[in-house]
Amino acid sequence: MMMRTGLGALLSHWWRHPMQLAMLLLGLSVATALWSGVQSINAEARASYARAATAIGQDGLERLVSTDGAPIPDAVYVALRRAGWQVSPVIEGPLPQWNLSVIGIEPLTLPEAARRIETRDSIPDFLAAEGVLFVNADTAARLAGANLPPLRIAALPDGIAMTDISVAQRLLAGQGLSHLIVSPDQPELAARLADIAPGLTLRTTEPSADLARLTDSFHLNLTAFGMLAFTVGLFIVHSAIGLAFEQRRPVFRTLRALGLSTRALTGLLMLELLVLALVGGLVGVILGYAVAAALLPDVAATLRGLYGADVPGTLSFRSGWWAAGLGIAVIGTFGAAAHGLWRVGHLPLLAPSQ
Repeated sequence: MMMRTGLGALLSHWWRHPMQLAMLLLGLSVATALWSGVQSINAEARASYARAATAIGQDGLERLVSTDGAPIPDAVYVALRRAGWQVSPVIEGPLPQWNLSVIGIEPLTLPEAARRIETRDSIPDFLAAEGVLFVNADTAARLAGANLPPLRIAALPDGIAMTDISVAQRLLAGQGLSHLIVSPDQPELAARLADIAPGLTLRTTEPSADLARLTDSFHLNLTAFGMLAFTVGLFIVHSAIGLAFEQRRPVFRTLRALGLSTRALTGLLMLELLVLALVGGLVGVILGYAVAAALLPDVAATLRGLYGADVPGTLSFRSGWWAAGLGIAVIGTFGAAAHGLWRVGHLPLLAPSQ
């Protein structure tokens, strides 16, 4: 009974002072929106780097490339296969007229670890005379009506099309092989590389995305900006909570005099702050999503211009940064109210209101 009475007495303050409640929620929402918006942009960019790093087989598998950077002749690939080497050819090249990068693979020999799309069920499409181009939904919408092979939706980065190697050669005007992916399961009797293809060298690709390391400073600056904006917003929250606590000192003394313990009073205040933090944080995360969605195309253009990173201009829902946004809102609210809670916990029963 005393707990319900105390909670009602505490909450009645906000109904009598709606402006304070509005300023508290506004400060918390704006702070959370800027922080979560920045983090959602960073998360989308890093996810795009990861997709790009794996879309063309850069997943730790070794590759054979020409020492002089020239295309690999088909005869060299045939010689390696006849000598026992388990390799799979790949062709990469741009189609500037459609702002598209084409990756041609050979689905029958491609190692399992290098498959970014499920090729077993797609082999008939790969081997069809006209072939297909596997692209993501945004790229498919952009290429609608283009004079290209039929399009099929797959989980690929924006601006990248994957197809059979013969179709890629036709689209790229007979371009030679870009590299050969080396299967991790090589027979022990395979001939030495220097004896078959002295013009090729074995290169190991790292699973980590080079773009992620290259753009670390850019994302660090974005994170610092988000944290600065969040901190400034918390000053509004701190002021609103501090004023509310000071105005309710007579209520705190009355509740203590009626028998409510300090621990119970502090617990009620923390429950009140938790509810306010969740409401303000939820609004802030929604606003942050809208801000990030509006800014992401410009950020993507900046990353593409500075680093050549291909980041999609649309934002995906990621539960991780939604939860992080709510979490940072709760932590920030309790941080802003920490001094006030400490003073309430150490408030003498007969202390005068200041």
